[in-house]
Amino acid sequence: MDGSNLAWNGRPPRAAGGRPSFAALEAAVRSLRFKHPQRDIHVVVDATLRHDVTIEERPLVEAAIAEGTVVQPPAGTEGRGDALVISIADEVGGVIVSNDNFAPFQRANPWLRDAGRVMGATHSQGVWVFNRRIPNPAAPAQRK
Repeated sequence: MDGSNLAWNGRPPRAAGGRPSFAALEAAVRSLRFKHPQRDIHVVVDATLRHDVTIEERPLVEAAIAEGTVVQPPAGTEGRGDALVISIADEVGGVIVSNDNFAPFQRANPWLRDAGRVMGATHSQGVWVFNRRIPNPAAPAQRK
């Protein structure tokens, strides 16, 4: 699960003063676990998430990282959290939950556009909905 992506779901963009919500991410994880209890769920966040959430949520993010319920890539990881999400899904043959298109990674990981490998997430009036999706194709200049 692309935790940083889902923490921003439905939030105003950073440019408009918006912040991601760790509480929203936790709700998404609970909902996904309820709907898919047989699946292992790996939650990956960018290292910046702990700094982007409100000051009240920072200890929650730090505790989740310390407990291992949320993982973040090591400092200096090329591609940051997106690269780790893709690597985990590739390693375990898993499904990525994200609204990201992963455009810079599509050439090296063509399976990202295979049916059933990515699910989108939408939060609507207190309900998290997860639907299969195929990321938009990357523009030729964005493909690596």
